[in-house]
Amino acid sequence: MKSLTNFGKQLSEATRLFKQDFNTSVKYWPNEYNENYDYIKFLRQKISLNPKVLIIGAGFEPNLESILNHTHNYIKAGVHWTNFNPLVSLDILASTHTSPLEASFYGAHKPTHLIHGVYSKVPPCLKSSLTLRWSDPFLLKEFKGSPTAIDINNILISKAVGVAPYIPAVRNTLFFTASALLWLGAKKIIFTAVDPHNPIYFFQNNQTIKLEIATALSMCNPWLAQWDGRNERLGIYKKDTANRIQDFIKNILTTNSHVGRKEYIFEFDRGFKLLREQADLFGCTLNYIGESSYMATSKIKKIN
Repeated sequence: MKSLTNFGKQLSEATRLFKQDFNTSVKYWPNEYNENYDYIKFLRQKISLNPKVLIIGAGFEPNLESILNHTHNYIKAGVHWTNFNPLVSLDILASTHTSPLEASFYGAHKPTHLIHGVYSKVPPCLKSSLTLRWSDPFLLKEFKGSPTAIDINNILISKAVGVAPYIPAVRNTLFFTASALLWLGAKKIIFTAVDPHNPIYFFQNNQTIKLEIATALSMCNPWLAQWDGRNERLGIYKKDTANRIQDFIKNILTTNSHVGRKEYIFEFDRGFKLLREQADLFGCTLNYIGESSYMATSKIKKIN
């Protein structure tokens, strides 16, 4: 298990054994949480020296090579599967799921840094990673379904601190990635290969890449995959995430992307609206580059 930290290995075993008394507290894992804090400081410093970020989706972008050349001096960040694009060398890979992050250890182009979104309070499970606690602000009762950038900022001031910071982010890996980078200090974020109107993976017609991703996923720890996401509860015997890796593989082999569904368009609409407000508050410029029917409707300016 070259991908797992010592904590990750013990969490995996605790999940396998349904150990409800497994202790994940700061008091029990002080060194691991301090490492998380140090990693966050390191990434914040890295971004402060170069606050321009290109977020690359897993969609098909016909001019990606030209875009990468145009943004050669940007930090490159991606969502899950982006790291398997042979054109891309990622500095940062972010996801709210364990398996796509772990799969990056078994691909041809491992990202330099991993940002892992978790619901529960845990130190890093994977090497070269940091953990950020998160949840969707549209689901927080105090905002009654209408959070504002000021609301988000107030939460960040009070809760995005210490060794296990919490950040609100709309429930989509793209928004988690953008929210994390905004919080870490990005001052210019450009999106590319993002188009839920045309939910086509970049590897749709490439059987070699599909097999590479499926093979990498098959090497991931099944117990961490089970623990992952909304079922980060060790004592649940019948988790609907029990076949998480197999579900990911099935979606990859059938190139089944969910982001084009009506409910996802709704999430994108309100997610980008809130992200625009946050970016304005933080003094960050948002743009997109490349072809995207959806982004043309997002009120985010296209650059050439």
